[in-house]
Amino acid sequence: MKTRVETFLLLLTILLSSIPTTAAAAGDQPKEPKLLLYQDIMMELLLPDIQNAVNDYYKHRLAENPLVYPYQIEILQAKRVNGGPGDRGFHFSITLETMPVLGPHITVGKDRMTFEVSPLYPDKIKLITFKHLQTFELPSNMQELLKSTKGTP
Repeated sequence: MKTRVETFLLLLTILLSSIPTTAAAAGDQPKEPKLLLYQDIMMELLLPDIQNAVNDYYKHRLAENPLVYPYQIEILQAKRVNGGPGDRGFHFSITLETMPVLGPHITVGKDRMTFEVSPLYPDKIKLITFKHLQTFELPSNMQELLKSTKGTP
């Protein structure tokens, strides 16, 4: 049985090397583009690591952990770190942005993070950078979820 990371590596390889499907024949139901399918699968597999990074950042700012939904993640860049033309290295870098939410989808911020996925890492997935880009003000009925920012970075 494949681990989550092995499955992720396989799907990322397919994602990076796939070509979107051709147009459906007349009368056929339009097919979901394979690239979108692979991206969604990759986000679902990365989601626990993304959520952990978000929780770590917001734990000093909010009384509750905001949630990250896969459809609120935008992949900015996915590339092989090693390997040249024709060489399929399995060390990847993925940069993405997300907008975590509280309650009924109240956006709390915008964050950019870069992960590396590699057989060189014991857990296969490693957070390389996390940058908080923007903070959104909470509505008045959610102000009690804000923690004091005194003495926090």
